[in-house]
Amino acid sequence: MSYRVAHLDSRKRALEKQESRDRDQARLNNGLVSPSQLRRENSAFAALPLHRYKMVAIGGKALAHS
Repeated sequence: MSYRVAHLDSRKRALEKQESRDRDQARLNNGLVSPSQLRRENSAFAALPLHRYKMVAIGGKALAHS
């Protein structure tokens, strides 16, 4: 098995994150996006098609009969 090693440049990553925050702030300031819309876009789950899923249990306990 072969592994690939990657090195993170923390300064570069910090700059990328700050640029992203600055773009987000500019979009908010210009009214191009609402705060709730921006939160949805920046969510860790934004790329998941959550509308396709149904919650049926939490902690092994059924929420409703399906």
